[in-house]
Amino acid sequence: MLIELQAALTCLASIPHAMNHDEMLHSPSWSEYFIVGLVYSVILFFYEVSEDNLIIFSKRNKRSLTQILTIHAAFITLLLCALRTCSYMIRYLPFWMTHEFDLGEGYMSIAEIIFLIGALALFAYEHQWLIITEDGSESVQE
Repeated sequence: MLIELQAALTCLASIPHAMNHDEMLHSPSWSEYFIVGLVYSVILFFYEVSEDNLIIFSKRNKRSLTQILTIHAAFITLLLCALRTCSYMIRYLPFWMTHEFDLGEGYMSIAEIIFLIGALALFAYEHQWLIITEDGSESVQE
């Protein structure tokens, strides 16, 4: 009985070492990059769908459609490059940053929270940058 208990404890203790941490943290596939870019674009241009809420594509905005799409493509490229870089950097972060915590609805690590805060800051900066009115000032939602 004691030998079986010792064997069970040894197996339980070896589970964290047997799990390869690099296998859990994988690089995103091309479809995941596409989904991230699509979700980012949908959130950015969500309020532009109705005629009443036009801000970015309004006639008051000084930027042309080509300029808007070029700026948006640059920001998506920056976001996806950051995602790619973070997927490689996460292997070198300490365990406390990559360990996932239960947030009630799902699990997130501190590194993922930092990435989301950075993505939100990028989103806010792009949204403000896309809105330039005819007189050169930034447009404020009415």
